[in-house]
Amino acid sequence: MFTIRLSDGSQLEGLTLNGNNFISKNEVTESTFVGKLAHVAITGDADKDESGLIGEHTNMILVQVKKYGDEWWFVLRDMTAQELRDLRTDARLSYLEMITEEA
Repeated sequence: MFTIRLSDGSQLEGLTLNGNNFISKNEVTESTFVGKLAHVAITGDADKDESGLIGEHTNMILVQVKKYGDEWWFVLRDMTAQELRDLRTDARLSYLEMITEEA
């Protein structure tokens, strides 16, 4: 079993893992993760985890969440270095646009 602690301290517990899909018996939606993936801690049975997901993660992304029967399947991944650079660039451009519009 696996547990995921999100940035806001909330936890998803009793998860199983199939490949890189976490599976929950409790409802999980996209809103479960909004604004909560800056720091994620994943704990569980490391002997059964070949995905490399166990541990502390920063800047994760929700790839997908789907309901199959009475289970919710979801995938998280780390942001790439390029995605982080792109975010920083976008933020800088937005800031420059904001301050030049005020002048």
